[in-house]
Amino acid sequence: MPADHAVFILDRCGYIVAMDAGETQFGTFRTQDLIGKHYASAYSNSEENALLQAALNAKDADQSARLETWLQQRHGHRIRVEVSMHALKDKNRQPHGFAMVMRDIHTHKRLQDRLRECERRFRLFAQEVTEAAICMLDEWGTVLDWNVGVQHLTGYSPQAIIGHSFSTLFNDAQRANALPSQLLGMARDDGRACMECELTRGDESFPGEVVLEAVHDSDDGLLGFALIIHDRTRQQTAERRLREAREQIVHAQKIEAIGHLTGGIAHDFNNALQGIISSLELAALCLDRRHTIQAKRHVMVSLDAALRAGRLTQRLLSLARRQTSSSQRTSIAKVLASMRELLGRTLGDDILLDVSFADDLPQLACDSGQLESALVNLAVNARDAMAGHGHLGISCRVCSPEDSSVQVPLDLAQGAYVEITVTDDGPGMSEETRSRVFEPFFTTKPEGRGTGLGLSMVYGFVTQYGGAVDIRSMPGAGTSVLLYLPCDNANLEAAAPKSHTPAPKLHGFRILVAEDNETIRHSVATRLRQLGCEVAEAACGGEALKVLATAASWDLLLTDLDLPTVDGSQLCCQARKHFPKLRVILMTGYADSEWLDANERDGTIEVLIKPFDMGELLAKAQMLLQAA
Repeated sequence: MPADHAVFILDRCGYIVAMDAGETQFGTFRTQDLIGKHYASAYSNSEENALLQAALNAKDADQSARLETWLQQRHGHRIRVEVSMHALKDKNRQPHGFAMVMRDIHTHKRLQDRLRECERRFRLFAQEVTEAAICMLDEWGTVLDWNVGVQHLTGYSPQAIIGHSFSTLFNDAQRANALPSQLLGMARDDGRACMECELTRGDESFPGEVVLEAVHDSDDGLLGFALIIHDRTRQQTAERRLREAREQIVHAQKIEAIGHLTGGIAHDFNNALQGIISSLELAALCLDRRHTIQAKRHVMVSLDAALRAGRLTQRLLSLARRQTSSSQRTSIAKVLASMRELLGRTLGDDILLDVSFADDLPQLACDSGQLESALVNLAVNARDAMAGHGHLGISCRVCSPEDSSVQVPLDLAQGAYVEITVTDDGPGMSEETRSRVFEPFFTTKPEGRGTGLGLSMVYGFVTQYGGAVDIRSMPGAGTSVLLYLPCDNANLEAAAPKSHTPAPKLHGFRILVAEDNETIRHSVATRLRQLGCEVAEAACGGEALKVLATAASWDLLLTDLDLPTVDGSQLCCQARKHFPKLRVILMTGYADSEWLDANERDGTIEVLIKPFDMGELLAKAQMLLQAA
C-alpha cells in the first residue's frame, strides 16, 4: 500500500473493525488504540462529524462519499486528506459495513497552491508588460490566454483573439505561404522558433520578431506554446538612422579626403603641364628656325611629360577602384631583376637590400607597371620606417590557398598564387596601426612627409587582380607585407613590347570614331586617314548611330565610353545588332569592369585606357581587324 494511504474497515454502525495504516501519520492515536472505536471518536471536531454524515448519505444513495478535509496529526500539525467512503453490501445489496480510504494530499495541495500563486503572479506580471505581446497557445496554435501587450501591439481585443488561431496576427500572404504552421512545426521539433516578419495591426502592418517556445509537462508531453512578439519598428528606425549617420560620416570623410588630395594633384599636374608647355614652346621656336631635329626632341619630352601625367591619373583611379585592369602576363622574375638597381638608388647606401627569387617563377596575370609601383611604394615605406638604416628583404615563392602559412582568404578555384614578401627590421607597428594601414590618407609619418596613399594604392592594385594582402608586424619586431597575386592560367595577352614597331597595315578599312572631345577625335581620325583608312567622325552617340546607318558595312567602331545622348556601351550594343561582326575599341579614363568583363570574352572588344599613345591604339586596331 502506498505510504500516503490508510484503509479502515467499519461495521454498519461506523466502528473500526480492521485497518491498515502502515507508517502513515493519520489520526491522533496509535493503530491498536483505534480498533473497536467509532471512527468519529478519533476526531472530535466538526469536520469529522460532517464526514460521518457524508458516510450515512453514501449508504442511503448507494454510492461512495468523497470529501477533502483537515485532520489533526499526532504531534499537533494539521494535514489535508481526501476521504472516500464505500458501502460494503451483502447479496441482498444491503450495507453491512464500510470501507474508508484516506489519502494524504497535503503535499499535492501545497504544490497546487504554489503553482496557482506562481500563475497569479506571472499573470499580473505579464499583464503589466505592454512592450511585448505574450500569448499562451494550445498545441494547435489556438490562443488560450493573452496580455494587454497583444492589444497594444496588434489592436486585437480579448474577444477577437482568444479562441482563435494565432495565424490571425499574420498577413494574408504569410498565411498563404503557411508561415504560422512552419513556426509551429519548428517550435514543436526544436523547442523554439524565432523569425522576423510583417504582422498586422488593423489595416496596417509592422515589423515584428516572433518567438515560439514549446511548453512541456513533467512527462515531456507537449502542453502548448508560449508566443512572444516584439515590435521592431523603433529598432529598425534606429538602425536606419545609424546607417544614415554612417553614410554622412563617410561622405564627410570623402570631402576631407578631396581636400587632402587637391594640393598633391595640383602640384603634380602643374609640373607635368609646365613640362608640356615649355617643351612645345621650344619645339615651335625650333621649327621657326628649321631646326627639325631639336624640335622633335622637345616634342618627345612633351609627350613623356603627358604620359607621366596620365600615369598619375591611372594611379588615382586605381585608388578609387575604378581603373580597368590590364590583362597581361608579367614575369615577376624579370620585374625584380630590373628593379634591383632602381631600388638600390632609391633606398640609399645605408639600407642593405636583399632580393631573392627563383628564375622559374610562373607569370602573373597583372600589369607590370603597377606591380613595379607597388613594390617601390612598399620599399620606400620600409626605408622610412627604418629611418634610413636597416635591412630590407624581398622574396618570392609559389603557394596555394590551402598552405598552412597563408593567413588570408584566397580563391580556391584560382589554384596557384605567387607570394611576394617585403620585410624590414624597423620598429614594427601596433595592432591598431596595422588595422588601419590600408585606409586612404592614413599615415604615421610627420605632417608633410607622407600622403597616406601608398599602401592604399598597393591594396587597390592587388585586389583589382584578384589577389590579397597580409601584414604581419609587432612592436619591436619589424614588418612583413605579403602580396598574393594569382598566377597566369588563362589565355591572356602578352605584355606589349616598349620598342618601336612598324606602322600597322590598316589601309582600306572603314572606321567610325565617336568621341565628344574634338581634339582627341580629330587627332585619332587624322592618324587613321594617314594609314589609308576610310574614317567617319561623330561627336555623340546619337550622331554615331546615324552615321552607322549610312553604310552597309563597318569594320571598326572606335568610341569613347562616356558619350552624350547615347553612351559608348549602348552604342556598342546597338551597333553590333546591325553589324554582328563589328570590332569595337572602347576608349575610357575609367570603366565599369563588370560590363567590360561580360563583353570582352568573344575577343571582338578591346579597352584602351586614356591617356594612350597612338602606337597602342593602332596595335589594338590591327589585332582586332586581322582576327576578323
